[in-house]
Amino acid sequence: MQEKTRSQPQVAELHAGTRYEVYEIFVQHDALQSHHHVGSVWAASPEWAIQMARENFLRRDHAVSLWAVRRADIHATAGEDRDFFAREFDRTYREVSGYADNAQRWKRFKARAMTLDEVIDDVREGNAHGSAHSGG
Repeated sequence: MQEKTRSQPQVAELHAGTRYEVYEIFVQHDALQSHHHVGSVWAASPEWAIQMARENFLRRDHAVSLWAVRRADIHATAGEDRDFFAREFDRTYREVSGYADNAQRWKRFKARAMTLDEVIDDVREGNAHGSAHSGG
């Protein structure tokens, strides 16, 4: 979704006394899927935003749910705020790459019928080599 900028007005008066606002539209195509953003509409009310979204985004598509959210009500982080998304702790053990050596270790274990102590030593050696290569 686009970030708000000063050049994108949030409210416009097209007719005397009628305020139009930007609504972000989210569609759920079936009950097993999540809603996803499909676009924006200018509307005078949430009800009109849903009607306009149905006409603009669902002419050919089937949907089970439609959300219209005033853009002004969306709170988001700034794209430049990289510190906000920085990891506080090393959690590489949760990533797929943390399990990359398991298949090789399992093959060696089956081929040599390693003892439990040998498996532990093999894991320790692998971690020592892995941390030296990854710089951590």
